[in-house]
Amino acid sequence: MNAKVLLKGAQFGTVISMPLSGLLSASSAGWPSIFYVFGGVGTLWCVAFLFFIYEDPETNKKMNGEERKYILNALWGAEANQARKPPIPWKSIVTSMAFWAILVAHMGQNYGYETLMTELPTYMKQVLKFNIKSNGTLSALPYLAMWLFSMFISHIADWMLISGYFTHTAVRKILNGIGQYGPAIALTAASFTGCNRWLTVALLTIGVGFNGGIYSGFKINHLDISPRFAGILMSFTNCLANLAGLLAPIYAGNIIKGEVSCFLMFQ
Repeated sequence: MNAKVLLKGAQFGTVISMPLSGLLSASSAGWPSIFYVFGGVGTLWCVAFLFFIYEDPETNKKMNGEERKYILNALWGAEANQARKPPIPWKSIVTSMAFWAILVAHMGQNYGYETLMTELPTYMKQVLKFNIKSNGTLSALPYLAMWLFSMFISHIADWMLISGYFTHTAVRKILNGIGQYGPAIALTAASFTGCNRWLTVALLTIGVGFNGGIYSGFKINHLDISPRFAGILMSFTNCLANLAGLLAPIYAGNIIKGEVSCFLMFQ
């Protein structure tokens, strides 16, 4: 469960950054201040990361010896004390159907996630006609729901695993299904709400909230299939998933022509 909790920092960052971006844009400093503020924070975080983060438990001399031993034994078992670790099984990775299933799920999720991340503020402004301050806060709501739901569903996942009623595979498939199909249904429903902006925001919030199920689905699956090489697996799936995510705003920009807007008067 700890790995699933650590993965949720992305949503927390989005929940903070979107409302803050709205406030900065509406301030006297204007929209350029967004880039200065987040660029500065990112630089400070990078410096802190370089000084306080270590590559692995073996190079972290500040770590408690018992903790280091526990982590290494959990990952490497009887081979934990050997000077050389087994080589990365590249052939087994590229021929594993489980790995390819995770990769496809990761790419599909990232494509949808990045589409909403980049296009939701524009949709809130141009179509639903929210002002810039409200835009930032309301755009963050779906990601707040995702953050909260992902923590809730991780406890459900743990209960399902220890209850004995579900296999490990069934737990991952069920929760990943919630995380992928839930948003698909909600977004489809949102396309029929017309100019009812509060119903639209509610459906977007619920849909993106359900997306939190992926953390107990395919995101933790890297550790399920190979605890020793989970970092290698994540590096591949996350890299290709982010490349797919880069296509999201490009594709959206090509299919949307002109400015779409509701013509009804909002009360």
